Amino acid sequence: MEAIELQRIYRIKAMMHHFFSLYESKNTNFSLVNELLYKDGFEWLSPSGNLIGIEAFENSFNELNKEWGHSHRPFEMTVNLIDDKKASLSFNYIYQHVQDGNIVLHAKGHYEIECVDNGEKYPRIQKCNLTLLEMIEVGAFVDMLEMNKTLYLDYLLKAEQIIKI
Repeated sequence: MEAIELQRIYRIKAMMHHFFSLYESKNTNFSLVNELLYKDGFEWLSPSGNLIGIEAFENSFNELNKEWGHSHRPFEMTVNLIDDKKASLSFNYIYQHVQDGNIVLHAKGHYEIECVDNGEKYPRIQKCNLTLLEMIEVGAFVDMLEMNKTLYLDYLLKAEQIIKI
């Protein structure tokens, strides 16, 4: 694999962990999320409803109670570089949602993401298709904020360093 391809894979993984950490940090600044979304033909398809266009996604984001807790544990990430500008990212994840200190959702799911990389700071999500695989026995909440921030920074650093080699 060429260095430029590996750099793209690291940048895509960094973008996804950054996306998760923005939700987990109770972020209220949509512009931070917006810089991860592709402007033309954006789609977010999920069991809770489909959002077509960035404005619909922003409205949904702004309706979230920022006091709720979210935890995303992605695993088995696979990146497929389709061409010089497009890639897909596929992975399973464990999601936990907490309201008023109580876990209201603990599930295993799957993400299929199509992204566009035009050489900007981050690749951008063009289409995301989330599926629910199974509900999981409710256990203790595992806060993944620091882990997702760390993985984001680690992949970003790897992407920067690989080109310098």
